[in-house]
Amino acid sequence: MILEFAVAAGFVASAAFALRSVRRRMEGPLEPSPPPVPKGPRGLRVGDVLLHGDAELWLAGSLSLDEEGFVFRVFRTPGNDRAGWVVQLDAAGQEIALVDPTEIPAGSVPVELPIAGHRVVLRRRGRANVTKEGDQLPHSTEQADFAWLGGAGGRALFVLDFIGGDRLALAGELVGAELFELLPGSD
Repeated sequence: MILEFAVAAGFVASAAFALRSVRRRMEGPLEPSPPPVPKGPRGLRVGDVLLHGDAELWLAGSLSLDEEGFVFRVFRTPGNDRAGWVVQLDAAGQEIALVDPTEIPAGSVPVELPIAGHRVVLRRRGRANVTKEGDQLPHSTEQADFAWLGGAGGRALFVLDFIGGDRLALAGELVGAELFELLPGSD
């Protein structure tokens, strides 16, 4: 009886091994799966480098604003003479602004302001959640009142008033995708 049981167990194990071998041959060789394709636009990311003219703008850190959807992202770009900050205006990162810190009057941001001899008018304002990523960023809180003002010639002003914190005001100019090249950081 024991001998019959051992022979039957051996037969079952051999059949399972043979079946597994046949299935592997039918499925073909195992190939590594391709990396997942990101859904939606890539946009700009911390660690990327933007080439604009003769300047290399390294995106060291970011403040992302979300108001029931993408508002804009503000990137710190240390170590260059062109712009101290980059603002990503669309989710795909095709429209950006090269900006530097500026001073504006305290209090609520008006609908119209003169900046560097040009008048800018309100494009959008609201309150957004702020997500911080990377290095070399100013003190911020989890929410900010924001204002985006624009004017002739691509002039732009971005104001972030962190709830319970400081104000960050950035002025500069809009730049289309045709004027910069993106060198992606590590993906």
